[in-house]
Amino acid sequence: MRLSRRSMLKGSALAGTAVAAPAFAASLGDAPLVAFDSRVPESLAFAATQHGAQQIDLADGLENARRALGSPQRVTGLTRWSDWTALRGLLEEQGLRLTEEMLVAAPLSGRNHLFRWTMTAR
Repeated sequence: MRLSRRSMLKGSALAGTAVAAPAFAASLGDAPLVAFDSRVPESLAFAATQHGAQQIDLADGLENARRALGSPQRVTGLTRWSDWTALRGLLEEQGLRLTEEMLVAAPLSGRNHLFRWTMTAR
């Protein structure tokens, strides 16, 4: 993967737009639990902008993430589709529901299947 200044700026701009809505929501109440994958640059940048939130790194494995979930009231993430679907099932079992989901471009990692999502307690 070749990393240029231009692609770095694009990635930063896209990561900024992916976190604008949740940053505003976090300022209105308690910070959500944040799910991210440190192997994906855009996901790592997303997690870095979530100040004061408990974080779960999916690079440690989905089983570790499941154990670390606890009973959150709100969970937000920028993850690959496969991780998102697995987490969504776990969170729905705990009574959380989907409130936001959008596809996010990922020019730094070359991925086209990153999803920005939020789930909240009913």
